[in-house]
Amino acid sequence: MQITSSRFGKIEVREEEIITFPEGLVGFCSLKRYLIIEREADRPFQWLQAIDNPELAFLITDPLLFCPDYKVELNPQENAILKLGKVNEGKVFVLVVIPEDPSRMRANLFAPLVINASKRLGKQVILEQSGYPLQYQLIK
Repeated sequence: MQITSSRFGKIEVREEEIITFPEGLVGFCSLKRYLIIEREADRPFQWLQAIDNPELAFLITDPLLFCPDYKVELNPQENAILKLGKVNEGKVFVLVVIPEDPSRMRANLFAPLVINASKRLGKQVILEQSGYPLQYQLIK
């Protein structure tokens, strides 16, 4: 399948690359299928490109790069959606916002994305009791 992304142009997408978020993401519940795009120029960031809305791509990164003791605990329902054998089998990403002033870049530690890479399933988890902020300044 091929999609035309407003950010990346034409992208060839193989079925086995598609990550399904059965519940969508917060604010984007109807969009369930995404692709992670890795570009050398963007490291340590990646892009979560919506398959069914080529205009929509989220900047994501590994939270352990800037918050080494970051932990995500899943409840049984979340674990069932992701079909994880063990919680540590999931790959965790956080959404990143880069405003006009890049020194004010921030990450959403409150609502990370957990992905089961082998099953190609994802879920945005809300860490209500964690104390993690919705807007964590990446550059101090």
